[in-house]
Amino acid sequence: MTVMQHVRGNLIRGLLLALPTIITVWLLGLLFALISDNVTPWVLAALRLAGIAEVDPWHGRVLVPLVGILLTLAVIYLLGLLAANLVGRRLFGLIERGILKIPVVRGIYGGSRQLLDALNVGTSGAFSRVVLVEYPRAGVFTLGFVTNETITRLPGPAGTVDAVTVFFPTTPNPTSGWLAVVPTTEIREVDLSIEEGVKLIVSGGIVSPAALGERIRPARGPGAAAGKASR
Repeated sequence: MTVMQHVRGNLIRGLLLALPTIITVWLLGLLFALISDNVTPWVLAALRLAGIAEVDPWHGRVLVPLVGILLTLAVIYLLGLLAANLVGRRLFGLIERGILKIPVVRGIYGGSRQLLDALNVGTSGAFSRVVLVEYPRAGVFTLGFVTNETITRLPGPAGTVDAVTVFFPTTPNPTSGWLAVVPTTEIREVDLSIEEGVKLIVSGGIVSPAALGERIRPARGPGAAAGKASR
């Protein structure tokens, strides 16, 4: 290995490790600016109503936006509490149905909501398991997530075969990818949690569990997959 290859390799590895932190800080900065620009004027107005007309420049730059962020977090927390009970769920359900009736907004909101629900391992709509499929050629495997355990009957050379839908995310952005209907006999399960699978995708393989090869199980036999056959 030459000196240039050594330097280039370490630069690439360092960049891949640093990028998630940089992106996170950048997004937090955008969130802080958004909240500060929209909530800070309300905080200043409340201070004026309380008889505090003059605000020290340092307080105006730091403490007032911080109060705005804390108030925003408190509102989000209260929304979470409201959504946890029956009345709140019905209320938010009515609001969501109203949003989904708007032609342009419906596609954006509905798609993003379904994708976030899928990536959220704590919801019932999450990916069910991590799998490997031999793609794009023999001997090369692509990591994917089973999105629906319902069995689909596909025509095959020797009759129908059982298949399930598998989502193959792209690296490092798992929100994009493609969907395939894969025969269950061609799926190899991986003993990873959904969160571990997402981390593996996002990191480009850098954050890889130990002994990954030992966690791969052979493909299921015909008819062994769980689910109800669709007609």
